[in-house]
Amino acid sequence: MKKQKILIVDDSEMNRSLLVDILEDQYDVVEAENGLEAITILSQHRADFSLLLLDIMMPEMDGFEVLAYINKYHWNDGFAVIMISADDSPANIKRAYDLGAFDYINRPFDSTIVHRRISNTMVLYAKQRHLEKIIVDQFYEQEKNNKLMVSVLSHVVEFRNGESGLHVQHVNTITELLLRKLIQRTDKYPLSINDITLISTASSLHDIGKISISDEILNKPGRLTSEEFEIMKTHSAIGAKMLMDLPVEQKEMPLVKAACEICRWHHERYDGRGYPDGLMGDEIPISAQAVALADVYDALTSERCYKKAFTHSEALKMILEGQCGKFNPILLQCLQEISDTLVRELQTTSLVQGDKNIQGMRNKIDYDRLFANGTDASLSHEQWRRQLIYTDSLTGAYNRRYYDEHFQDTEDTEAVCVIDADNFKRINDQYGHDAGDIALQSIAKTILACVRKTDTVIRYGGDEFVIIFNSIPPNIFREKLEGIRRTVDLLKVHEYPKMEMSVSIGGVYGRGKTRELFKVADSMMYQSKINRNKVTIHFLDVETDKIEKSEEI
Repeated sequence: MKKQKILIVDDSEMNRSLLVDILEDQYDVVEAENGLEAITILSQHRADFSLLLLDIMMPEMDGFEVLAYINKYHWNDGFAVIMISADDSPANIKRAYDLGAFDYINRPFDSTIVHRRISNTMVLYAKQRHLEKIIVDQFYEQEKNNKLMVSVLSHVVEFRNGESGLHVQHVNTITELLLRKLIQRTDKYPLSINDITLISTASSLHDIGKISISDEILNKPGRLTSEEFEIMKTHSAIGAKMLMDLPVEQKEMPLVKAACEICRWHHERYDGRGYPDGLMGDEIPISAQAVALADVYDALTSERCYKKAFTHSEALKMILEGQCGKFNPILLQCLQEISDTLVRELQTTSLVQGDKNIQGMRNKIDYDRLFANGTDASLSHEQWRRQLIYTDSLTGAYNRRYYDEHFQDTEDTEAVCVIDADNFKRINDQYGHDAGDIALQSIAKTILACVRKTDTVIRYGGDEFVIIFNSIPPNIFREKLEGIRRTVDLLKVHEYPKMEMSVSIGGVYGRGKTRELFKVADSMMYQSKINRNKVTIHFLDVETDKIEKSEEI
């Protein structure tokens, strides 16, 4: 049986030797002589360790600083920390526990006590993690059931409404993309990633009130009369009332509150000309504003019993010109900025139709049928075929083949970055490969949402992405890379609330051959990987191609 691994961190070689003598028969022991060395080891191999024995008084970085660093980045989710010190003052012990230590051992050491305390700590820590996993699994199962019921209910409404069955999924996707872009552009709306997930889920119920509208009006193939339209308009208030009539303990749930806002006000308009209450500007909750825009966009680009589908570009033009009512100017800017990402996302949703095995569906694509039903009539048959050949099926970014055939041999590239997902193997090992796929999709969505239309995002392989930037000022290049890092760091996956994601990014700025710039950016990415969740950029001297300066953000 493989021994559990312990890291001993102490600047005293004598103290480390005493602990090694006590523990080496039962455990695999690794030593670090100061806090900085310990952080370096843990940044690369922390998943290997079951326990950290940490001295307090050390040069470079003392034990409390190490513990604070570990606690900040939640590294102690994977291993326990026991503080070791000759100072057993209550203040020190309290501070250690406050910073996340599991236990505290005084020097001088007694071998029997050390063995027992370490053994007990590992057993208790394992039990605690097991119980936490049970709770997380139960929470996940409950959330999954809740989302399933929301989905079933919303699809009942779609079925009555004669819609395609994809409208709910599209509104979910568009709402999430809009809100993610919104929090990048402004801090006016203080939404967390969890808030965005909640609003996106709640958007599924935006038209629940239509269940009360008669089929004759709901599915009328022609234009509604003024009287019929007035009846149709009642669905927003009816949907909100249905939710508000739930038992108190249910209607106070955040999901129901968000859904109620969305139901009642997703037909309000920014200039006050909507219904049912004629709200104006930010009197309309931002959740309802985002869903309203998402709903209109998908309604325009989808075929209905009373209309043909408009293309993406036609729908965008109609919305921006105000033909569908007035919307929040910031949200309209967000819609423009996510335009390309939006098309890819909705194409993927339409192709898989809820099937999680995206690759399996991609292998079954009938290209001629796909072309016949494409959402953008401006694309030729060959363009559609090439788009699918060069698209990574999991993430929606371009694939390695696209890089190899279109970029690696070009000679006038201006800026390149390489992005690597931190701890991806650990995510797969701890949560399973489905969670790993979700993590990659979430990271890819973030990257695509953060870059410009002129930039190219490529899934280079595994958990690594490459971005080729075109005509970008150095300060914007820096801001884009840091924006990606910061946004990924905030990501939360609703199904796996304990799962944390971050990326290490390397960039190079300065014109040259893509192949050579890629090597520099890749090297910078590995510099960032030393501490994880960092951005390192090299700026080249254009005349000499030599490194002019480098910086870590």
